[in-house]
Amino acid sequence: MDSRRNRDMLSSLPEHLLVLIISKLPFKEAVKTSVLDKPWKHLHHGTTNVSFKESEFVKRSVSSSEESIKEARVAFVRFMVNWVSRFSADVIESFHLCISTPAGFETEIKQLIEFAVSKKVKNLVVDFSDLSCVASNQARPAVLFQLPECVYNHATVESLKLFACGFDPSRFVKQCSFKSLCFGWIELGKIMTLLSKSPLLECLSFHNCWNVGLESITGDNYRLRELIFENCDFSTEYTLLDLPNIQIFKYSGTFHYFQFLRVNRRMEEAYLDYGTETNDEIGTILCDLLYDLLSAKKLTVCSFLLKAVKDSDDPVRLKAPMETRHLVIKTNLVPREFVGIRLMINSCPELETLTFQMLPHAPVLRTNGGFNPQSYWAYPISHECLKKTLKVVEVRNFTRGTYELNVLRYLVRSSRVLERVDLYLPVGTSKREKILAHASMRTLGDEGVATSKRLWIRQHDG
Repeated sequence: MDSRRNRDMLSSLPEHLLVLIISKLPFKEAVKTSVLDKPWKHLHHGTTNVSFKESEFVKRSVSSSEESIKEARVAFVRFMVNWVSRFSADVIESFHLCISTPAGFETEIKQLIEFAVSKKVKNLVVDFSDLSCVASNQARPAVLFQLPECVYNHATVESLKLFACGFDPSRFVKQCSFKSLCFGWIELGKIMTLLSKSPLLECLSFHNCWNVGLESITGDNYRLRELIFENCDFSTEYTLLDLPNIQIFKYSGTFHYFQFLRVNRRMEEAYLDYGTETNDEIGTILCDLLYDLLSAKKLTVCSFLLKAVKDSDDPVRLKAPMETRHLVIKTNLVPREFVGIRLMINSCPELETLTFQMLPHAPVLRTNGGFNPQSYWAYPISHECLKKTLKVVEVRNFTRGTYELNVLRYLVRSSRVLERVDLYLPVGTSKREKILAHASMRTLGDEGVATSKRLWIRQHDG
């Protein structure tokens, strides 16, 4: 009775208010409101947030035949075309079009994009990345659809996200209104021409793009606050960055040289993950990069960086203290990383939270003579943050390995104001492993007299 009364109360609202309410719902849920009551039947055709995602409308399973999937995709395209033909509003706030392998539907897709542009869309997402390509991290899928001319001539789009489609940045002739640009699985040799016409740009990200001709980001884009690179290939040897207002800088992939001309001295986050990079002769360059990012409140560094910085000009500390409050170390906790880990801790005198993100086990290489990994963390060497600021230590994917326990014992023994040690077990940990992990955890609280009296050590399921 109450649900019916509530529905009747909603139905009594003016139509324009109901449309506003529906526009706040996920698009698929907005469409479902058509079955609530007769007055609701066509209201969803006025929603200003449209999202056509194949994954939500075309269900795939192991038992799905190729023919059934093809029929479902045809029905999905027909539904999209019919829906926009009945659209009743004057403008669209956001329009998402996500369909894999668009071959065979080029005419309909062009019509859908032209429809969105004609409605002065502000946030446009066009995604043709095939699910199998994304899962396998395929770098260069075939271009099956060229972005229509209307997008290049449209001046009101503020956020543009393009994935796996033909795109030519040089075709934008006028100044653009873009505040956010995101590209994935696209060739971007002419990206500089677009950036020079986007003075309002605040967020820029590249994912699995190739031939990225990013020579520089300079004064034209001084508003930029967020810059993200993920697994990209560059056509330039290096990139100059003048980013006086940058808040977030993230880079993952093989090493690319960035030279910072200016950088914001109040950054929120920096993320550096060089994956399977093998050129470990760039330790000094990486230290210079960390110096440029020293104001980042949260800093994530990878295993490769830890190994490389130990061979820098100064393997003890960086050129200047980092202002980092939360340091995330992606690590195997193998001896080749120990010097880099200590260097990072020593270089963060204001550190409050230290997170070890444990990676899958890697072979442990033989260490140099004179280096005993078993006793490395037993030496009573303290650092500024351990004396004054470090309050939380986290280990993600804790497996109670020998080196994990050695590092934790060192931190528990040396940290004077430590309040919490949180150990997160891997997903799927067996009951027996949980018991053994708990036994290892209990031994940590018995370490030395210098440990904080407020220390609380906890174990968590993944």
